[in-house]
Amino acid sequence: MTTTNTLLQIQDMHKSFPIGDGTVEILKGINITVNKGEFGIIFGPSGCGKSTLLHCLLGLESPTSGKVLMEGANIYEMTEDQRSIYRRHKVSIIYQQPLWISALSVIENVMFPLHLLDYAEVDIEKKAHEVLTHVGMEKWAHYVPTTLSSGQQQKISLARALMLDPLMIVADEPTGNLDTVSGQELFQTFMGLIDLGKTVVMVTHDLEYLKYGTKIFHMVDGEVVETYEPKSKSKKTIGKKGGSGDDTANVRDPKFLEKLHL
Repeated sequence: MTTTNTLLQIQDMHKSFPIGDGTVEILKGINITVNKGEFGIIFGPSGCGKSTLLHCLLGLESPTSGKVLMEGANIYEMTEDQRSIYRRHKVSIIYQQPLWISALSVIENVMFPLHLLDYAEVDIEKKAHEVLTHVGMEKWAHYVPTTLSSGQQQKISLARALMLDPLMIVADEPTGNLDTVSGQELFQTFMGLIDLGKTVVMVTHDLEYLKYGTKIFHMVDGEVVETYEPKSKSKKTIGKKGGSGDDTANVRDPKFLEKLHL
């Protein structure tokens, strides 16, 4: 059921790809609901369908069947141009590897999305300074992004994502190139956005960051086998192989999250 607080809802999504004379089903009846102000984390082992799901929810890859509802509207009832415009104005994406215009400084890269939409220069620059300050990167505004650390670059990516005040921020393995300290700093910044009422949906295979999610979707072999809302807000440490200190835990176990007692 869609409520006024529901932002993203995926209903019975299936996705198949043709292989030779047959087809391979990658997504097998996915159902996901993310409400406004939630930090939704989609995780699972490599090859479980996370990337395909991400592309479908972003409107980049049409599902074979099922619905993707944003604010109650099925994005696949829109034209491709309408989906593109909706995504440009309402959804910001952070990738594992930041993409920069190498000839531009940090602040110029951050300002660029609003230049494409013909905002007034004075408004663009003011907003850019605000978002860089918010993520703690204002002092690096006039550096070249590629001269900064991976962690700093991801914070700048987040600043750029905030320029249009999006309804939802989608992060695709944003800590994949970061060390532990940089990853934790980035997640603390994400949590600050959640406190301000922003909505974040993140795809990851890194169990260390599950502790930050307010709603976690566990995928195995193209299915969501668990939807889990942590009962405790304490940030416990999760073992590298999947357990809370239990290295024998198996991420393919359909009760993996339940056993973690997050």
